[in-house]
Amino acid sequence: MSTPEPPRDIHNSPTTHGDHSIAAGTIRNVVIRWALQHPSASWLPLLLACAAVVLAGTAWPDGPAAQYALWGTLTAVSLGTATARVLVRRPDDARRAAVLSLASVLATVGGWLAFRDVATHGEIDATGTVTPQVRRSLADGAHVTLTLHTTAPEDTRNALRLTLAIDDSDPAAPTCRPDSSAQVSLLSSGLVDQHEVRPGDTAAFSLGGQVSTVRIDIRLVTARGCLMDLRATRATLYDE
Repeated sequence: MSTPEPPRDIHNSPTTHGDHSIAAGTIRNVVIRWALQHPSASWLPLLLACAAVVLAGTAWPDGPAAQYALWGTLTAVSLGTATARVLVRRPDDARRAAVLSLASVLATVGGWLAFRDVATHGEIDATGTVTPQVRRSLADGAHVTLTLHTTAPEDTRNALRLTLAIDDSDPAAPTCRPDSSAQVSLLSSGLVDQHEVRPGDTAAFSLGGQVSTVRIDIRLVTARGCLMDLRATRATLYDE
């Protein structure tokens, strides 16, 4: 008959809990205690939030302010909760300090992701890159080619909105604006996409991919004997 094996002490078995688990738990407790109680730790969420604001400011792209609403809201939350975390000084406020720190860090991360999304896919005012700026004294049937070129790779988009102004060359003469329009089409996308644009109207184009250079053909339609000035008053690149 074989001798029964003595029972093993599972409480002291390294395979049950393990020295690594004990060490990890100890380190975790020390880090949590430091983050909640050490005076310098209370400033970390605020420093992180301020660093994100500074980085956003150095890489701020063009475009309407409305598209940064989510980033602004989350940044305000991160700064507000981080400031409140600094003001928590009493030892019995550990739970409140933990909630404020977590809320600030999550808002900072969320705000940065929202900012990067707008910087990568948001609207960009490209009006200043359109050449030529103005073409003057154009008669009926005149053709004009506008070129829009962005130099930064991060400014490429796959769609364009273009607003045209068509004005009388001689303001003292009877106006020809009601009888004037422009046939606008792209020359660089390979797509058949033509729009009739009245003075002050906006045409939207799909560019067939993210491009940095767009060439636009414009044919003026106006009454006989009229001379018109044409210019792009607004060019906006965006992702569809």
